[in-house]
Amino acid sequence: MPLVVEDGSGLPNADAYVSLEECDDYHSAMGNAAWVADDDDADNIAAREAAIRRATAFIDRKYNGRFRGRRQGASQALMWPRWNAIDADGFVIEGVPDTVKYATCEAALRAYQGTDLMPDMERGGQVIQETIGPISTTYAAGAPAGTRFSIIEGLLAPCLVEAGVRAVRA
Repeated sequence: MPLVVEDGSGLPNADAYVSLEECDDYHSAMGNAAWVADDDDADNIAAREAAIRRATAFIDRKYNGRFRGRRQGASQALMWPRWNAIDADGFVIEGVPDTVKYATCEAALRAYQGTDLMPDMERGGQVIQETIGPISTTYAAGAPAGTRFSIIEGLLAPCLVEAGVRAVRA
């Protein structure tokens, strides 16, 4: 089933922030050889499209409470586009920002490589100590559970509350 890419109008059936071609172009430009763009292999195409869908779902679920503005409509499938989102320089963020698209591409690469972007966490993932053979891991109290994807968070920063983005109230 082909991707339904959000076009900035708030589609009710969108399942992706980027097209397969956009994601291929991004990874080619970034030199990400792990993203194998083989358009002669149907299984590879399906795997990349599935990775884009998982990445889009990850971006929406992980960051939706931190995005500035509000969804344009109740029937839209994804968190973007948004109304009243203003960046730190005072510019309106319209449609699906490139930073959201790039973050989706980065998350798709990880999903394509087999990383579970939102794994289930036993007891919230707050490991106190784990020893396997001679290797031991202990986390500080209050350490966040799960993996942090610094490049994804960095790309999304202009669209997040913590990045100095402010909302304009009508």
